[in-house]
Amino acid sequence: MQEIDQLYWVWLSTVPGIGAKRFYKLLMAFGDPKSVYETAKGEETLIKKILGNSCADRLLSSINKESLEKAEQILSSADIRVMTLNSKDYPPLLKAIYDPPAVLYLKGQELNTSSGSIAIVGSRRSSDYGRMSAKKLAYELAQCGVPIISGLARGIDTYAHRGALEAKSGYTVAVLGCGFNYIYPPENKNLYEKIIERGTLISEYPPNTQPLPGNFPARNRIISGLANGTLVIEAGVKSGALITVDFALEQGRDVYALPGNFNSPFSKGTNELLKQGAKIITSVDDILEDINVEKKLNPKPASKIPVLDLFETQVYNALETGPKGIEQLLEMTGLDSGRLNAVLTLMELKGIIKKLPGKTYKIEWTN
Repeated sequence: MQEIDQLYWVWLSTVPGIGAKRFYKLLMAFGDPKSVYETAKGEETLIKKILGNSCADRLLSSINKESLEKAEQILSSADIRVMTLNSKDYPPLLKAIYDPPAVLYLKGQELNTSSGSIAIVGSRRSSDYGRMSAKKLAYELAQCGVPIISGLARGIDTYAHRGALEAKSGYTVAVLGCGFNYIYPPENKNLYEKIIERGTLISEYPPNTQPLPGNFPARNRIISGLANGTLVIEAGVKSGALITVDFALEQGRDVYALPGNFNSPFSKGTNELLKQGAKIITSVDDILEDINVEKKLNPKPASKIPVLDLFETQVYNALETGPKGIEQLLEMTGLDSGRLNAVLTLMELKGIIKKLPGKTYKIEWTN
């Protein structure tokens, strides 16, 4: 009976234009997707009132044997699992949000977000400092048994997933903005496959759904909805990561932010979040207490992430492309020699950079 019910849930999710809100409106009117399939053609006026004319026409034209067979192919796929809103194992945190996805498609390991999961998000365009911070924090949280949720996007998302997978028994969930038949971005193919081996891929979109721009803001509510809290590593003022933050706040979840230099465009959004009351993060200890995860699960003490001032950021940015000598750093940073030497000494003491032979410096701090 469960598979028969799921068949109609999958069918309805494959109708173009039927998102979560329209799906629920149909459930409220008809009771369940099977009833929609069986009675909608006799209720065309009601269907058009609920969906609008064009979407109603698409639904009505999808009530046929071929559409059901396509849904059955998805349901019988060996590597795809289907979870519907009435499934016993539907994530309770996600079910509690305003518009949870009616159907979830899953690949990889069994979904596990019961251990105080944390979403880590940030800009696709990010600094080396931001990417390393995302990887480091994700790694240390995953070492403590915390599931890491992100969106498999370029930049911060990618490094959050990588950090989680590098931890012993680390686990991560990637929420996609497309169907499983598309890997987006394509350069994350290897990461995509590693997540299947060690984590879980999730999408509310059927397998053949292309990565259309409009899909990604909607998927952000799932990223925050699966997590106890959302950590923003780097975000510009117009970053899509801030959409996830808005969802997290609407869902009553904690929001954390890693402070950044006030002069960096990558940190303007995160610094603004801190001004608005987000919790400041400089180590995983700042999160573990909130989600009731014992620090003793961490095999080594959580290390602090260095917060760079304006001059340190200039030097750090100059060294991102590789080791540099004093003359190059003077030219690239615009600092006078006295200021530069003082900054270099302090950064070396902090363990952020390392002095090489010939008065050359390189970035030392990594995850």
